Amino acid sequence: MKKAEFRRIIKTAGFSSQGEFAELVGIKANTFTTYKKVPSHVARIAKLSLLARDNGASLEEITSKLRIEEV
Repeated sequence: MKKAEFRRIIKTAGFSSQGEFAELVGIKANTFTTYKKVPSHVARIAKLSLLARDNGASLEEITSKLRIEEV
């Protein structure tokens, strides 16, 4: 995924910045500045957050139901 598409998706999903999204998914905010192309796993999370918003849920609600543990 190209960075422009990624930024559009997270903005549409309701995140005020890449840093806010990064914090939620456990990535350092400055890591995004090093990406020329957004990795597929990060792109999937961004798309999931957009899907959640479109269905009246938050990404936090979804991850809590999945019981994703931090490593």
